[in-house]
Amino acid sequence: MTGLETSYCVESNPDQYIPVIFATLTEPNGTHLVKMLDDTSMFLRDLLFHTKSHLKSELGYEEGYNAHTHIILSVPKDELEYFERRLATFRPWKSWRFKTLDFQPFIQGKGDTFSYVLGKHSPLRPETFCPKRFSACRKGQCSHRHTVAP
Repeated sequence: MTGLETSYCVESNPDQYIPVIFATLTEPNGTHLVKMLDDTSMFLRDLLFHTKSHLKSELGYEEGYNAHTHIILSVPKDELEYFERRLATFRPWKSWRFKTLDFQPFIQGKGDTFSYVLGKHSPLRPETFCPKRFSACRKGQCSHRHTVAP
């Protein structure tokens, strides 16, 4: 993904992150995968810089005639309250230039969202985005970044 500090994570403590958002970003029919992922990256960048919170994305996509991306966004437990305050002023439709967008709170127990996103669609490796808000993050010692997976 372009322009973001990303880290491919091997979670030592998967409970550290709490799912907060389920989003579907729909592209025009026939959009190529690279273009779709670039657009998705720009959307996540806008959200990252607006909320100034670490974000972990679980992404599944479908390309071709019905080109779209499903995203489950999670934040660290210790940043949840801050994220929710900042999210209240985020306008997703301003960051998604295409008309079709679904951006809603993640609801625990509402179906099996993870298997739908990652099983029914082509999954991508989870990524953790760092807003470099904290001094340790800016020094490259971010506590939310983990061992790089092979």
